[in-house]
Amino acid sequence: MFVPASTMPTWLQAFVDVNPVTILADATRGLMRGGAVAGPVMGSLLWAAVFVVVFAPLSVWAFRRRV
Repeated sequence: MFVPASTMPTWLQAFVDVNPVTILADATRGLMRGGAVAGPVMGSLLWAAVFVVVFAPLSVWAFRRRV
């Protein structure tokens, strides 16, 4: 978020490129300063959908198990 990915080691760059926090930061920067935002915004929405698809059933299962 604060350091360009090009200055990082290659193994870390691979992780940074698909990290949802990085994608969200890129989308926020693009929306606030202008510029190309379609890719980062769609990536952020995709990550949000993945989190909901994975964790919503798990949380419902855990809730029903305790009640």
